[in-house]
Amino acid sequence: MKSKYMYIAAVVLFVVGVAMIFVEHVGPEPDISCVEEGQPTSGYTFEVDGEECPISVEDFNAILEYDRSALPVRRAGLGIAVVGIGVGISGLVVGRRQKRAARNAAAQQQYDLPQQPGR
Repeated sequence: MKSKYMYIAAVVLFVVGVAMIFVEHVGPEPDISCVEEGQPTSGYTFEVDGEECPISVEDFNAILEYDRSALPVRRAGLGIAVVGIGVGISGLVVGRRQKRAARNAAAQQQYDLPQQPGR
């Protein structure tokens, strides 16, 4: 019975971990504004309303931070998925040991001779 709960826990942990791996972004998307002519830019452009506009260094850093915001969640999800796999393997081992112990107990009980009174 114990291995059954371990299997359930393994499946739940694995599903939660995989779901966390596929998280795209955490938090709201940063507001991007076009840099006016003559102002320093990051060298990158961003499409706003169908037109390419240069962005500032601060906006570029905000975009990078937004893109990397889910990295800790993804790493935690990978860890949880690996733990789920480990719990599943442990459930297999526990289940096999339980079956072996039950089989040995049944065999021992089958070969036990009843005690005769007075001997």
